[in-house]
Amino acid sequence: MISIGLTGGIGSGKTTISKIFINNWNIPVYFADERAKWIMQNNETIKNFLIDILGSDSYTKGTLNKKYVASIIFNNENVKQKLEAIVHQAVMNDYNEWKWQHKNAPYVIHEAALIFESKLESHYDKIISVISPLSLRLNRLKERGMELIDIEQRIKAQTTDEYKKSLSDFIVINDEQHSLIEQVLNIHKLLIK
Repeated sequence: MISIGLTGGIGSGKTTISKIFINNWNIPVYFADERAKWIMQNNETIKNFLIDILGSDSYTKGTLNKKYVASIIFNNENVKQKLEAIVHQAVMNDYNEWKWQHKNAPYVIHEAALIFESKLESHYDKIISVISPLSLRLNRLKERGMELIDIEQRIKAQTTDEYKKSLSDFIVINDEQHSLIEQVLNIHKLLIK
């Protein structure tokens, strides 16, 4: 089973790239952020851990209070590290189970923003990084309705594009000038060789 990590800074276009793999070659993609939210919402052990660390406001009427959780973890490095350690491990366990459900695919993709930040690169056979100019990323995130302070906190918590490039096997440049489909097609061809 070939396991591919797909990463990039917030707003770089990871989901867009993932959809190209899905729509063109039916490659299974595991969306780590979505699964992390699902796990934090549905896994009782994780829920209790969050409440112990962050307090009862972590959930409102049984639903994860994402804004409250984010406000704490992006302002308290110690709490952030504790939370990431347990949630990232739960997500990796979930991914490892998921990928075997797709063992007949030529490869699977694990789309996650924090592969390098979480020191997860050894879990993949290859890593693709999506690189996008900061101005475009900011515009995309503002269009999603994110506040500038939240955007800045998240960008600050992520590694630089230069660092990602240095550790990646493949780079996709998402700058609205280079063809995404051509770049992704070239990667796909190399992965199925």
